[in-house]
Amino acid sequence: MQCRRPKLRTLSSALWHIATLGLLLTGCVSSQTARIWTSESFPPQRVMASGNYAGFLAENQRQLERCGGWIKCDLALYNLAFVYAYPDSPYRDARKARLYVEELQTRYPDSPWTSQGQLLVAFITEQSFLEETQRRLRSELRTREAMIRKLRGQLQRSREIDLEIDKKERELLR
Repeated sequence: MQCRRPKLRTLSSALWHIATLGLLLTGCVSSQTARIWTSESFPPQRVMASGNYAGFLAENQRQLERCGGWIKCDLALYNLAFVYAYPDSPYRDARKARLYVEELQTRYPDSPWTSQGQLLVAFITEQSFLEETQRRLRSELRTREAMIRKLRGQLQRSREIDLEIDKKERELLR
């Protein structure tokens, strides 16, 4: 008789649910937190797939204005930070993203979305550093290209002068 191995996805899912249940029973995770992390959907994933940043932004601004429970408020703050942090978003604004993460950290320091927000800030900081480095390198490249054009022009003028000198020397030798 052959022993069948369970599918990895089923086993992983079962282990995740058992671990979550264990944490709930020991009081380490609230039921609201468990609901966030067991959710199959990562809210910003919807907007990344659809590209409807305006709708996602408006939806989360409305949610933030009327949120009653902490879970909806912290998630709305995270989603707003994400919209302003994501490079492909037309609303990209690192300053606003940082402000939403700061508000998230201040109002909901124990929220799991707060740690995700801290990752966003790290991402924003790294992205800003890379963009600044890229701007600086492009500026240096333009400066060097201008210097190369200038030197090529000088070299061309030098060659023309050399040709004129050679021409005059030949005329003198005749």
